[in-house]
Amino acid sequence: MDKAFIEQMKKKVDQELRAKETEVITFWKEELEKVVRKNTESLAALQVDTKALLARMENRLKAVKRSFD
Repeated sequence: MDKAFIEQMKKKVDQELRAKETEVITFWKEELEKVVRKNTESLAALQVDTKALLARMENRLKAVKRSFD
């Protein structure tokens, strides 16, 4: 294969990976900001919301890992 083509494809893949990573991080950042903005009345309520977000993240991670199998 042409070396220039390989470099071009590598650059394109790297760019797409960065764009996807930015999209994913932005999504979870927004979800965490929702928890922070919530007017929680106690530490326990904040813990419940945080654990719920963590559970969603764990479920998503499991689903992504399953898709590779």
